[in-house]
Amino acid sequence: MHSNGISRGHNGDSRRSSMVDATGRFCSQPMSGSPEILVGLCYDDKHEVVSVCIEKASSLGSDTAHPPDSFIRIIGLDEFSTELSRHKTDTVKHSTQPVYSHHCTMRFSKDKVETSTVRVEVWTVTGILRRKVQIGSISIGFASSTPDANEHWQQMMQGAGITVSKWHAIQSE
Repeated sequence: MHSNGISRGHNGDSRRSSMVDATGRFCSQPMSGSPEILVGLCYDDKHEVVSVCIEKASSLGSDTAHPPDSFIRIIGLDEFSTELSRHKTDTVKHSTQPVYSHHCTMRFSKDKVETSTVRVEVWTVTGILRRKVQIGSISIGFASSTPDANEHWQQMMQGAGITVSKWHAIQSE
């Protein structure tokens, strides 16, 4: 580990640097510029639940004079994309770097967790009419939308009850 708390891959050029955050958890750092969200996942096989932590986002909106109001929807899906559960964070007002600190649990039985997906949708609330607009999403699990998301799910499954936090680029809708 480097003296600044950042570790890198074997050859020093990992896709994303990582660090130990203020709470002592190991997590990756955001890439600059594109909208991203920090998601923590933990599977408790004894109680058959996935704990999902929506911690914060970065680079939401480019208009720093009028930063967006935003919220996150978290949706649990089975292997056929049937919705099993749904949660929503509180709306964070006027921030391009919102902190949600939202925790929820989703029940996935041991025999179904490998074929389940957690979909995280990022929404903004805009205009006088307070119109809700989805700016993007990330799917983590069986139907992962990126290789990083699939890797995150696998790390959660191997984590033996340890929360694994990772930044994900928000995929535009």
